[in-house]
Amino acid sequence: MEAYRESDEELTRPKGWLRERVSGSRAVGIALDDSVLTLRSEIIELLASWARLVVEERHLPAPGDCSVMGLAGFLDSHVPWLAEHPAAPDFDYEIAALLDACRSLHGLAPVARRMPLGGCSHPHCTGQLYAVITDAGPGAAPSEVVCDSGHAPPPEDWLLLALRRRPAVSGKQG
Repeated sequence: MEAYRESDEELTRPKGWLRERVSGSRAVGIALDDSVLTLRSEIIELLASWARLVVEERHLPAPGDCSVMGLAGFLDSHVPWLAEHPAAPDFDYEIAALLDACRSLHGLAPVARRMPLGGCSHPHCTGQLYAVITDAGPGAAPSEVVCDSGHAPPPEDWLLLALRRRPAVSGKQG
């Protein structure tokens, strides 16, 4: 996981690290950045918890390499299974939130996520529609809806597109 490797550099760089040196002062020991340590710990915990889910539900042996790179590789090899799992939206949200936290630590903007909405509503188009969401928080509204062929339905049609994704409710109450 590249974000974890990038945090190595940030780990020992204290806030305001380009300070003027005052005569007679001297830094003692290693100054670790708590926010970077916390984030690195969260990365390991998140990857380990999802790897544990795969191991337990698929009755597999634990991955031999429990480093961040080993856990990420293990999860990567099980992405098709994870994508079909009922917790797939949680996995997607948690990984996206973690990557956004890593990007934020480095002063970068959050990455936009794409949520599939099904086939394009434009006549004779075989493309797929996606909601582009830049805020990865729960209930975030799309920033735009686009087709991979280039069509963009107007915002007033977005609710209809979202309703199209929901399973039909059947049965009568009585």
